[in-house]
Amino acid sequence: MVSVETTAAPDSAAAPALTGIVDSDVHPYMEKGLATLVPYMSKTWQKRLGIGLSDDWAAGYATSQFHLPLDYLYINTSGGMRGDTARPGMAPATDPKFTAKQLLDAGGIDRAILLSGHLLGIGSMPDALVASTIASAYNDWMCERWLQDDPRYRGALVVAPQNPELAAKEIDRVADRPGIVEIFLPLHDILMGERHYYPIYEAAQRHSLPICTHPSGTENVYARAPKMAGTPTYYIEWHTMLGQIHQSNTASLLCHGVFERFPELKVVIAEGGFAWIAELLWKLDRDWRGLRDEIPWVKRHPSEYLYEHMKFTTQPFVEPPKRSHLLALLDMINAEQTLMFSSDYPHWDFDDPQHTMAAIPAELRQKICVDNPRDFYGDRLN
Repeated sequence: MVSVETTAAPDSAAAPALTGIVDSDVHPYMEKGLATLVPYMSKTWQKRLGIGLSDDWAAGYATSQFHLPLDYLYINTSGGMRGDTARPGMAPATDPKFTAKQLLDAGGIDRAILLSGHLLGIGSMPDALVASTIASAYNDWMCERWLQDDPRYRGALVVAPQNPELAAKEIDRVADRPGIVEIFLPLHDILMGERHYYPIYEAAQRHSLPICTHPSGTENVYARAPKMAGTPTYYIEWHTMLGQIHQSNTASLLCHGVFERFPELKVVIAEGGFAWIAELLWKLDRDWRGLRDEIPWVKRHPSEYLYEHMKFTTQPFVEPPKRSHLLALLDMINAEQTLMFSSDYPHWDFDDPQHTMAAIPAELRQKICVDNPRDFYGDRLN
């Protein structure tokens, strides 16, 4: 663990530049939103979704020959984005070459793991077949559009959580494609420890792929969306309280004994903060001592399973008023073991690895930005 008492405070401006960084959360966006996926869908599905069957789908889109009744999921790419992430004439993060130059080259990032920007909320869709079709089309698009463009990109294949059997089939279909390093499981209204997800976890373990989850932006808005403690009125409320969703799902995974049932399963919790990990583990470990008869399948302290099977990404990085508080927090959560760097590019609160991580000791910086993700993802990053 980091020793707060003996760790000298580095001069952030003089901190040496990191190399070989792995960015665990980069969001590629589709040029025309969901309409970008039309060529990757069968004619049958185009018809079912109300899409014109013209071979010239782009012309059809331009002349309103088809429409997608799912546009509530199409986030306006001018909102919540850094304006400078858009190449002239394109929306933010839609050009893999521009993103590589701006993010990877400038940040010293050696690998970037892609989590779909437009599909974060498909777990809230009511029709499992529609959600599964969109996920499959996205996976084909991502592999063609991004993974073949730059050798530094790695992909998280997307599955729809509403139908776990279909999700498992999609994992079997895509898992072994070059560049795939994990499974992105959008959040749903069922907590992650429930039996509902077992077919997905079985497939993930079978292919040695971690599961990754991420906030959706649909929390408490739609009936099938993941639930927070109340419905926030303002974006600032929602953004500040993202940790609620992740605390609930982490506790669910640990209390339901998921890692006893699937001993090779690994899980990444992305973009939900990490200050809450300490309190959650302290409470779970304490209560487990007195209440473990309720959950006899949890054979060890919950914290032991978390440290062995779970990782958490750094964005949004905490910024306490005193650096000593940051170091103490990192010590409390075993940051040298639990954290992996993420930038959340191209969003407004993007974290630059060279700047954001400069306030922590060099050895810990190396573990979070390089060593931990390379150990976690293994040979698939090579």
